[in-house]
Amino acid sequence: MKKTQEKSSIGFWAFYIIFILALVGFWIYFLNGVIKKDLDIYEAAQPGYVMEEVVEKIQSGDLSSMNFAESSSRFESPDIYKEAFENAIAGKTITFKENETSYDAQAPVYEVYADDAHIATVNIKSVSSKQLMFILSVQEWEVASVSPIYETGNEGIVIQIPDSYTASINGIPVDERELVGEPENYKEFEIAAAYTEVPKKLTYAAEGLMSVPSVEVKDAQGNAVSVTVEGNTYTAEFAGSEVPADIAQSALTNAKNISDIYAGDRTLGSMRGLFPTDSYLIPLFENYINHDLWMYSGHTAPTYSEEETSNYIRYNDNFYSVEVSYLKTMYLPKRNMTANDRTHNTYYYALVDGKWLVVDMISKNE
Repeated sequence: MKKTQEKSSIGFWAFYIIFILALVGFWIYFLNGVIKKDLDIYEAAQPGYVMEEVVEKIQSGDLSSMNFAESSSRFESPDIYKEAFENAIAGKTITFKENETSYDAQAPVYEVYADDAHIATVNIKSVSSKQLMFILSVQEWEVASVSPIYETGNEGIVIQIPDSYTASINGIPVDERELVGEPENYKEFEIAAAYTEVPKKLTYAAEGLMSVPSVEVKDAQGNAVSVTVEGNTYTAEFAGSEVPADIAQSALTNAKNISDIYAGDRTLGSMRGLFPTDSYLIPLFENYINHDLWMYSGHTAPTYSEEETSNYIRYNDNFYSVEVSYLKTMYLPKRNMTANDRTHNTYYYALVDGKWLVVDMISKNE
């Protein structure tokens, strides 16, 4: 009987030891297997790994996740900011760190740097969650937004052109959105404005440009005209063209006839129809005839040379100007001398009551 009890006791302890060893083995397996696996899953599900993917893309030059907003000027494409951003981070090391004021565990915020320069803010959000071992919460993350940090355009230009001209910046026409102030009068049209509609100067301003733009100006006929650049101001003046044959002939004839008034070879009365009835030129002619005409008394028939018409500008259907130059030579017997008078004037013609009249004359003699 005693031997039977001893055998039973030995069997119990053997079973107990085996049970304990199995239990220990189970927990070792559980801890090294299941728990470790869950911990690995938990670790891999941290938002920092999502940020590493974001950084890798940026480092590789893939900026598709970034939203480059509409440019600050309608004359430039937002792509210009993307290009500037690419140039700014080229060759630099991209890193990230969590925003110090990011307290929302479901939507952490990270800051991205290129070397020491702050280049982007990334918002990440949790899109799903599940429990592991009843104590760990594993979340799935996605990038909510990647906001690049870059300088927008801060350059500005001014364009001044006649109101009959058009201007474009980088191929995009300016319009009333860029107009600044009221139209200005041109000083050279001060007299002509009393008889016809004359051009005015318009000023356009464009702000928010990222780089020096391409500015093109065209006249009323659509021809490109030259632009003068001074600082950030682009100016286009009236562009002259070849003088039509009929206008060249009449302009030269009228200029010579006006010159004949000064020489006493033609009366003022015979030329009154070339000027408006209230022209400021009439009193000037009369004053000259009454006081200075004697200088050319007793001269031989004049001869003309170096005749030229140029710089024809048609401002509108009722107003144009043309330059006329020539050398007039006269021999004065009483003074035994030859007089050479060089004329170089701009004549402004306006259509008044159906007739082209000289409304102003401006000397261009140096």
